[in-house]
Amino acid sequence: MSRDYGKYFGSAMMVGFGVVAFYRWQQTQLIFFLLLVLRDFAAGYFFLKRNPAQSKGPKLLVVLAYLSSAMPLLYLDSTVSTKTLFLASDLLAIVGFLIVVLATVELGTSIGISPANRGVVRSGIYRYIKHPMYLGYVVSEIGLVILNPLNAALFALSLSLYIFRARSENRVLQVAH
Repeated sequence: MSRDYGKYFGSAMMVGFGVVAFYRWQQTQLIFFLLLVLRDFAAGYFFLKRNPAQSKGPKLLVVLAYLSSAMPLLYLDSTVSTKTLFLASDLLAIVGFLIVVLATVELGTSIGISPANRGVVRSGIYRYIKHPMYLGYVVSEIGLVILNPLNAALFALSLSLYIFRARSENRVLQVAH
């Protein structure tokens, strides 16, 4: 079995995303970006511990997966000033990232950004939701659309990529099993 050098690349990318997310949090003070920092650093750690893939998807899917993972860094700052909308956005970010954390911990050494077979996880939150990580991202990103309607276009693209990634992962795992 060949050595999984991709885990080092993936870890470095996620830590890099975390650094950018920290900068965005300093700019905006939005809790979304602070939680994104934690997600990216946690993912960077789990990448280093992950199992090697038994099979992988095409290279184009790898590129799209990394672009999709970086897209949350592009969301625009708030254009509203009401405390109610900020509270709603913060609550959506917290709930969304709670789902992401549960999924990340449950995936553990099976984590990856691009479609690959590192084993199918069917326990924890994965017992109830097939792609909980994407669900968590969608929930948290809705909060950014609430704060700035211009984020709707980026959200639509992001949602489309999550759906595409989920279907691609299903195909890779279906072929393997």
